[in-house]
Amino acid sequence: MPRVLIIEDDPKIVEAIDKTLSMASGFTTRWISDPAKALGEAVGSKPDLILLDVRMPGGDGRVVLKSLKTNAATSSIPVIMLTGMSSEGDKVLALNLGADDYVVKPFGAMELLARVQAVLRRAGPGPVPGRAAEAAGLRMDMESRLAEIDGKPLKLQAREFEVLFLLLSHAGKALSRQFLIENTSSYGGAVETRSLDTHIKNLRKKLGKREGLLQTVPKVGYRLAP
Repeated sequence: MPRVLIIEDDPKIVEAIDKTLSMASGFTTRWISDPAKALGEAVGSKPDLILLDVRMPGGDGRVVLKSLKTNAATSSIPVIMLTGMSSEGDKVLALNLGADDYVVKPFGAMELLARVQAVLRRAGPGPVPGRAAEAAGLRMDMESRLAEIDGKPLKLQAREFEVLFLLLSHAGKALSRQFLIENTSSYGGAVETRSLDTHIKNLRKKLGKREGLLQTVPKVGYRLAP
C-alpha cells in the first residue's frame, strides 16, 4: 500500500491530490504544511513517495528537496515537485537537485496520477494500484488507454475516457458534476457542465445496450451501476 507524503501549504491543492489518489485504491496519504518539519516527518513516516510544493510561506521546497536527498534515511525516497513555475531553468534546477519528476500547476488529475504511478514503478518492485478498473463487464486500463465492454473494445475520446474511468473507479458511488469536471481537466480550469453532459450522452451511445450502466443522480451528478 503506497504511502504518499504531501508537503503543501494550500489545503485546496491537498484536497485535490487526495481526490486524485482516491481514483486508485491502495494509496494512503499524510499531509504537512510546514516545510521545516518535512525532513523529520519523512524520516519518521518513511513514505514511498513525496509530493513537494516549491513555494511555501515557511520555506523554499528546493531547500527541502536538497535536505531530503542529502540525508541517508530519505535520499532514496522519490520526490515529485509541484509548482507554478514552468520555466526550463526551474525544471532543470529541481531535477539536478534530485527530483524524480516535476508537475506544473494547474495540473490534471489523470496526469498527476499517471506520473505518481510511473515514479513508483521506477522506484522499486511491487504492483502499483489503480492502473486498471473493472466492474459490470466494463474494463479500463489507464496506462494503455484501452477500454472494453463485455470483451468488445470501446473507442473513446480522451475526455470521454477520463470521465468513464472516474465513474468506473468509483462504481456504485454518486459523483458530483463538479468532481467529474475538476478531475478531468486542470485544477482551476473551467469546463462547462453542458460539456460534461455531452460526454455522458456520447458515452451512453457508445455503450449501446449497456447504456443503463451510466445513471443520472438528480441534483448530484452521475453514477456507474456496480
